[in-house]
Amino acid sequence: MKTRSIIVALLILLCGTAMAAAQSQSLILEYVQGNDLTVTDPKGTVFTYASGGVFEGDSLAAGTILRTGPNTTVELRLKPNGTLVKIAKGTTFRIEGLATPQDNRNGFTLVAGKIRAVAAKGSTYDIYTASTVAGVRGTDFTMSYQEGRKAMLLVAKGAVEFGRRGPAGEMLDAFFVNAGQFADFFGGFVAQNFSNDIFNEEYGDLDVDPSRLPPDQVEAPAAKPEEPKAAESGQGDSSGLAELGDGKGKDTLGEKPPIAPSVDPDSPFVAWLREALGMEIGSITINGETYAKAVIQPTINLGKLKMALYLPIIYQKNLFDPADWYKPNGNDEWSFGTDKGWREEPLDAFIDAASDLFLKFKYIEYGRPLDDPFFIKIGNLNSFTVGHGLVMRNYANDTEFPAVRRLGLNLGLDNGGWGFEALANDLVQPEVFGGRLYIRPIPDFKLAFGLSAVLDLAPASIFASAPGGAEAYGNPIFIASGLDLDLPIIARNAVFGLRFFADAAAMIPYVRNEFTIGSDTAASGLRYDMVYADGAIKNWGAAAGFMGNLLFIDWRLEYRYFTGAFRPAFFDSGYERARAERVLEWAGYLTGADEISQAPSVMGVYGEGGSSLFNDKINLTFGYFWPWSPDVALDQQAAMANDYFKAVLSVKKGIVPVIDLSGSIAYERKNFVPTLAGWSGGGISLFDENTVFSGELVMPVPGAPNLDLAFIVNTVIAREANGDIIYRNPGTDTIPKIVPAITLETRLHF
Repeated sequence: MKTRSIIVALLILLCGTAMAAAQSQSLILEYVQGNDLTVTDPKGTVFTYASGGVFEGDSLAAGTILRTGPNTTVELRLKPNGTLVKIAKGTTFRIEGLATPQDNRNGFTLVAGKIRAVAAKGSTYDIYTASTVAGVRGTDFTMSYQEGRKAMLLVAKGAVEFGRRGPAGEMLDAFFVNAGQFADFFGGFVAQNFSNDIFNEEYGDLDVDPSRLPPDQVEAPAAKPEEPKAAESGQGDSSGLAELGDGKGKDTLGEKPPIAPSVDPDSPFVAWLREALGMEIGSITINGETYAKAVIQPTINLGKLKMALYLPIIYQKNLFDPADWYKPNGNDEWSFGTDKGWREEPLDAFIDAASDLFLKFKYIEYGRPLDDPFFIKIGNLNSFTVGHGLVMRNYANDTEFPAVRRLGLNLGLDNGGWGFEALANDLVQPEVFGGRLYIRPIPDFKLAFGLSAVLDLAPASIFASAPGGAEAYGNPIFIASGLDLDLPIIARNAVFGLRFFADAAAMIPYVRNEFTIGSDTAASGLRYDMVYADGAIKNWGAAAGFMGNLLFIDWRLEYRYFTGAFRPAFFDSGYERARAERVLEWAGYLTGADEISQAPSVMGVYGEGGSSLFNDKINLTFGYFWPWSPDVALDQQAAMANDYFKAVLSVKKGIVPVIDLSGSIAYERKNFVPTLAGWSGGGISLFDENTVFSGELVMPVPGAPNLDLAFIVNTVIAREANGDIIYRNPGTDTIPKIVPAITLETRLHF
């Protein structure tokens, strides 16, 4: 009890520190036009946008250097104040320092090239070149620098204080450049009116979509501000940053010394909080019960190594009473073995402590599939596909998160001529495994042949709390194996990509114990007869088609053919909740109560398309498969069709005007049209065990730029407090009950 009270106190202290750090500024890579962008982080690691090492939405730390190529421009956004900085083509730009609650200054260096800055009202920052310093307090201007030739400031709105850069980075000989004026260090260094030609030369390639401009940008002043008295002997406005070197700025006019470039003004701990820490506070519905929650979610990025922790306290009445905390699957995740007894049962206590520790990791990953020769991810797996997905496609182990948390494993290796990928759904209680081994027999040619296998060791575990348990259905093991071919025809690029693929697979069960349904009995053992008997192959399927991209549209078109109890994407995003249906179906075939020959051969075309619009602010994906059987009469095709429908929509911030809403909705359903039309005979139910649904709506809190309100809805399997499944009709039905899980939370970000 004492240990867990200390944990609560530490989490509350961490939350308080996070709140204190919330007003720090962050600089976001908001928009990239082109692919030639190089980002060097403060440790000297180089990332490129084209290779996927840099992404829009990334936060950039002090000390980061950005370089744009001859065909690329970049827009940066200071948050929370909204200032926009656009970096022109062929420019090198360095982030010197970002504002904190203790120091409201931001500092940047234009090493070479040109930028445009549109400052939000109240913004305070300094921009350096090797020769000049510009002190900005809200305006719209450009700066361009070519060593020894040009150091020009041009102001379209507002006014900018401009001066010569002193030996310690201080501003000397300062004067104001007002709206309609420019000044060039190598061209007289005085404010003078600009012509249309000069304006077009400086602004012509730095247009910004008006919807992305700060809404409160300062209008041009009615009168020229009084010019400051020129500084002497290094004295003057000390709002600049110190010269890189000894890092010591001269204290002038009673102000504190300027910040040294390339030195983060935050303390290491506060900088870590701002960049790595996320927090959620709110309510959540689990198994029909409403809980309050406080969750700390630190994230750590070290190059290709990424890690996210999940440190929750989910409770009903008393935050400080561990007995009131939610226990996923009946496990006290904060006990670390103390509930087992380290003296009485040291081995059980060790296993429990290790399990509790693993649950605190949302994920640990290194590398990226398809991009890196080696990758590994441990924790939440929200999408995993073996090969092209004929057996396993978009499998997820986190559909019941956080009510049920699993520590999955996904790893892969690409050695050029050969490679493999593998999956386990949960390292603590592993049940579902998948893998693929592939070879490329022709050197320097991407043609690959693969061998895949997926198995579920305990599909009937979903009946653990039902009468008879898993043994009533033979406690089977589902085994699927297949072969595939993959041939990239045109490598994916910004315009067009094309890949051909073909897959074939079969299902075979292993029955652990003999079982009987009615008067029919199923034999135990590996049931080869489910694949081949009487000279015929059963329960197999094949698919072939093309996938690729056309401009901003990703697409997939494939022909499918399958027989018997085989189903394409047997292991999919909804597999965990569909296990009962799969076991019941196979039990009928295994006992002979249902002849496999009565299950028709099915064929059809599956199509899927997705696109990103408005600079990836809106993402849409649709997919549909309508099966057709030659063994079923035409007037019965619709009623018997087990079709598949998928729709995903996500909207990021910056699209919905005024309130800046964002969110997402995803819906996947098997037997969609027959259920919708009432043909299936079971009534209309769009949210049952055949459905995977999730939705999220996020709204910023007015006046609090670091806070969002989020409303989240998911469909999950209903469970008792100890983790036992609740069935739709207890005693007569073994299909799990599906219920909504609703979360209302406040998110704190930095």
